[in-house]
Amino acid sequence: MKTSFHLSPILALVALLAGSLCLRAELREFTDVKGRKISAELLGLNGESMVNLRMESGKMVTVALARLSEADQSYIQQHPVSKLTPITLPEKALVAVKDWNARLQRDESYFINVTGQRAFRRAIGKIHHDGFASGLWQYAVIEGPHLGLLDAKGMAMFGVSRVGPTELRADSDAPIFLARYGTGEDAYVQYLRKDGKPFINTRFAGGRPFNNERAWVNLEAADRPGGQGQGNGTWTLIDYQGNLLHAFEDLVVNDFSQGRAGVALDIRASQWAIIDKDAEVIAEGPFSRVGKFINGSAVVDGRLMNRDGEWLMEKKGEWQIERRYENSQSDAIVARRTKRIPGKPRFGILRRSTGEFIADVPDDYYVDRGFFNGLAVVRNLKTQNFGYISRTGDLIIPTNFSRAAPFNGGYAHVSLEQLYERAVINLAGEVIWKARLQEIAVPEEKEKPKDPPADKPVPDE
Repeated sequence: MKTSFHLSPILALVALLAGSLCLRAELREFTDVKGRKISAELLGLNGESMVNLRMESGKMVTVALARLSEADQSYIQQHPVSKLTPITLPEKALVAVKDWNARLQRDESYFINVTGQRAFRRAIGKIHHDGFASGLWQYAVIEGPHLGLLDAKGMAMFGVSRVGPTELRADSDAPIFLARYGTGEDAYVQYLRKDGKPFINTRFAGGRPFNNERAWVNLEAADRPGGQGQGNGTWTLIDYQGNLLHAFEDLVVNDFSQGRAGVALDIRASQWAIIDKDAEVIAEGPFSRVGKFINGSAVVDGRLMNRDGEWLMEKKGEWQIERRYENSQSDAIVARRTKRIPGKPRFGILRRSTGEFIADVPDDYYVDRGFFNGLAVVRNLKTQNFGYISRTGDLIIPTNFSRAAPFNGGYAHVSLEQLYERAVINLAGEVIWKARLQEIAVPEEKEKPKDPPADKPVPDE
């Protein structure tokens, strides 16, 4: 009997993201509000109103939670999977690729869509970000041939001339872009709107992109890090109106994330504190290192701390988080056991928002950097090939790749059996795009001289 649930094939690609706290999800008969039934495994929540299921055939689907029966909704709400924060992805993610163009006899850069097809025909000289890199996932910085901004439909929002900014950044969490003009002591930055007009009329000697309605700027060339004082510079905090909020002289500062930022307390940046958007101290420390706040917590001195400055892990507890994992996204993070325990792997996965244990990572696998879009790159230490695990420690995508990058916007760059076989995969591990290989002409072998007849002498050289 065919089912007729309202399914989205695009959203179905994210079915493995949220995972469950059980290593193997159980097969269950789900019923919709019209009494139609389907046997499937619960894989996780997709946002607040959708649920990801995997049918007996292995096909992944996404169903509206409201379309399921009350019993099914109750089952899902009580399931351990509901403890993990759902993963959200951009609606129109585009992936930047570089491919060989036989007609032009050179590599060219362009964007592909969810089916692996070229998204639009606009000629692009260079893509400055891997995908649509603003926090809103709507814009990308390109050269074609000069710097400019492109939206997800391939329309140029604005372009600049040859005498325009030397650098344009789109990595804020709002459509506010940072343009850098000039070089040396005469260089300055300005914040631009998505139409290229100034967002703040003031020109600053230096600055960083806006995050959480705040940005760090240098007011004068001498205030830049490594300026006349050869120190860390004077970073001044500004808001959307360009108001000067607080200055940190000769100190290193971190960008804001979830309303918090780390600031150094000494010129050597050996001691740190945590401030809010009004530059008020939330946690004095001093700490030796402060990471980025993600899913409500940050890695501070190898332990998880929430936004209120409260520790989520004991000081001399079972786990320690290494620096390479501190920017792991999703509600999970990789941690190392502080002591060897017989029968226990060295690494495990913790719930980032609470610090509670989720799953072990087998010693046969090395986790690279952590979780992005709910999956983490792992290397099989026996074969040296790469694959991806979920937040519950399950190997979701087998280790069949010679190289693999973290997921970004629901897609990842990989190399297949050989490093030169570049490809892009989706969250189900399906290859949606392969790079064309450059045809290399093989030089023809020169005809070898024939041996002289046996009855004729060989001439002296």
